[in-house]
Amino acid sequence: MMRPEWEKLDPGGMGQAIRTCHEQILAALDEPVWQPAAARPFDKILYLGMGGSAIGGDMVRVWCERSAAVPMAVQRDYNIPGWVDERTLVLAASYSGNTEETLSAAELAAASGAQLAAITSGGELARQAAAQGWQLLQIPDGFQPRAAIGYSLAAICRILVAYEVLPQTLLGELGRAAKLMGSESARWSTAGSANLALATAELIADRQVIIYGTSGTTEALALRMRSQLAENGNLLAGHHLLPELNHNEIVGLNDRLASDDGLVVVWLADTDDHPRVALRRQLTAELTGLRKVGETLPGPREVVLSGVGESLLERNLTLLNLIDWSSYYTALLRGQDPTAIDVLLALKDRLAPRP
Repeated sequence: MMRPEWEKLDPGGMGQAIRTCHEQILAALDEPVWQPAAARPFDKILYLGMGGSAIGGDMVRVWCERSAAVPMAVQRDYNIPGWVDERTLVLAASYSGNTEETLSAAELAAASGAQLAAITSGGELARQAAAQGWQLLQIPDGFQPRAAIGYSLAAICRILVAYEVLPQTLLGELGRAAKLMGSESARWSTAGSANLALATAELIADRQVIIYGTSGTTEALALRMRSQLAENGNLLAGHHLLPELNHNEIVGLNDRLASDDGLVVVWLADTDDHPRVALRRQLTAELTGLRKVGETLPGPREVVLSGVGESLLERNLTLLNLIDWSSYYTALLRGQDPTAIDVLLALKDRLAPRP
């Protein structure tokens, strides 16, 4: 059972949002088929978003790299790449509809002749879509953007299926993955002795954390964990990817581990990782002192997290849920409200235009 004192730390219901994230996906898939009013040919896709509205684009981009014939890029900025033109499909995502970087980039994309589709719960982006004739897929409001990841993922997939970038079968796979995600979430929502999410939080809550994912499988989830630890857990972390980190960061990691017992590494692994990447993970742990030679289980300074399921999509969603629960428990163990983002809101207030 959840510890009684923890309930008082979560007045915003972040735990409930994580517990029911899979329901967002299933609810979205029950909606009528989304179809653009008109579509023009395109040969590239640009996804615009920031923060919690961007991470879904990162995850879907990885899936697209495996099956789509059209390249997809994710942009977090006020500006757009120079290659955006009339043969570009641009997905502009802002949960609130008022993210200034996304609004700026969307306007530039429209001026470049791109075909736009907006994903939002309302706000200025919805108003611009109506005024400019952009396609719109509106999602429910009432969540923190990072807690609406299920709606965001489903929306991106529905749009890309409608534009025939991804196959129709992907929506069925997404539904199956959501159900698996729900069953896994039930495991992590109770603070028992076999709760890996809680055990991870207990390991990292008071330490410096480095998250290592793998290009092409868990890369988006490494960034998700770093971001969730920051927003939910009030914990500053870093992240990098295999195999690239073996060409630079391993040297700094080795030096840091030689003199600092307060560092812990979180490996995000997947069964689709290249065999040489799995070997690199093992050798990196051994050479830097994270793990003794020949030791197969994680040591006290590292933890390996993986998703479950037959497909990468299933494993990504279940790992996403495990990560979110870990960040949630990290907040509670640190005595923090996992919903509160006061300094972020203060920044937005300072940036807001004044009359």
